[in-house]
Amino acid sequence: MLNITIDNLNILIRSNISILEACKYIGINIPKFCYHESLSIAGNCRMCLVELQKTPKPVASCAMPIINNMTIFTSTPLVKKARENVLETLLINHPLDCPICDQGGECDLQDETKTFGIDFSRFFFNKRSVEDKDCGLIIKTIMTRCIHCTRCVRFSSEIAGNDFFGTINRGTKTEISNYLPKNFNSFLSGNIIDLCPVGALTSKNYAFKARPWELKSIESIDLTDGSGSSIYFNYKESEITRVLPKINKDINDNWISDRIRFSFDSFNNSRLQSIFEQKTKTFFTKSNWNFVMGQLKNKILKKKEVSCFLINNEIDLQSLILLKKIVNHSKKKLLY
Repeated sequence: MLNITIDNLNILIRSNISILEACKYIGINIPKFCYHESLSIAGNCRMCLVELQKTPKPVASCAMPIINNMTIFTSTPLVKKARENVLETLLINHPLDCPICDQGGECDLQDETKTFGIDFSRFFFNKRSVEDKDCGLIIKTIMTRCIHCTRCVRFSSEIAGNDFFGTINRGTKTEISNYLPKNFNSFLSGNIIDLCPVGALTSKNYAFKARPWELKSIESIDLTDGSGSSIYFNYKESEITRVLPKINKDINDNWISDRIRFSFDSFNNSRLQSIFEQKTKTFFTKSNWNFVMGQLKNKILKKKEVSCFLINNEIDLQSLILLKKIVNHSKKKLLY
């Protein structure tokens, strides 16, 4: 255990952690963009600057490990001014499209701008624009909003196992891009939507559907695989709008698969549009559910005919119970 002082508060804390994590343990919130607890340390956004005693410059708290008898200040005028300057630099080329951004209301940059930002800009140069990248069918990109936190780069390399994203060019021309034109082929690719602290990477299915304050949330578990990942269902009125991961360090950490993230489309959109009755081999007429269920009942209740039920491994328990009742009512044997 190490003895350190944070904002004139003496605490004992375990070693081998950063200043940012030490502040988090005692309830002090330090703003950050590039830091994520499940990814490696980058230290490139510089938003988490703090002041150390006998140190001439602020230091990045996410990359600085604690040492014994360290004295840390998180809210001095120097720290506040440093964060204001960092935020002003990030906003130089950031577009003013918050009203139409899907990240609006849950954007980290928006939150920090409210705390450390100013209501005017000292820069009169034209804002630069960046060409959008094609990441496939599920990820919508508006790369002009990117602040180069590199969360997506580290996730694709460390978690997804697919070096899809990387940084190209230098200085003011730096971009997050894929080196070759290809799709992000990974079962975990949708997690970069949650990782992005701004609106550079959003969901194509969720685009322009709802705002965060309009949604209600309910906890659930992932039934599409055997891991039982913890998830949230967000819904507006009676329609599910998106599925988000719930942090569970014992099962799924911060991630969920693309299968459960986008499986709610099957709840909102019925794939079976119409029912047809076969009159001849080549002629069908439109029918209804009452006729179909009546025909199904007659087929099942006939003792001389053999009924076969095909089920898959993703069927829910309620349907299995209903099938068991039908078999028991027809007094037929159920083969396993």
